[in-house]
Amino acid sequence: MKRIIAIFFTLMLIFALCCTAASEESTAPKFVTLREWLMNKGECGDCMLLLKIHDVMVDVLALAGDETDQVTMYSGGENEIILNFMDDKQNLKGYWIVIANPEYNEFEGNVEMKNWETLRLIPGDI
Repeated sequence: MKRIIAIFFTLMLIFALCCTAASEESTAPKFVTLREWLMNKGECGDCMLLLKIHDVMVDVLALAGDETDQVTMYSGGENEIILNFMDDKQNLKGYWIVIANPEYNEFEGNVEMKNWETLRLIPGDI
């Protein structure tokens, strides 16, 4: 009888650990491709994108993309310090940027990304 109770509690513990791991995994941010983000019009939940800055138009506007597509990025969001794509010290063309939770915006027929959060800025090739 003690053996059955021990096995039962062991199985319950394993089940509880599996449920906890599954719930943490579902709430963790995930990487998506730019095409997935565009197809869902920015609705990706808690997501991150890894993009390369292809061209810098002005200090707060750049063209960035991954292997799937390109998008115009307006620099940062209301609660984020504005990332300057081009200033006296550096031009971020060619840099990689990891961003989180960008908003989708259609502006004059072009798709624009706005109000994103900078997680990491990586110079050059990775």
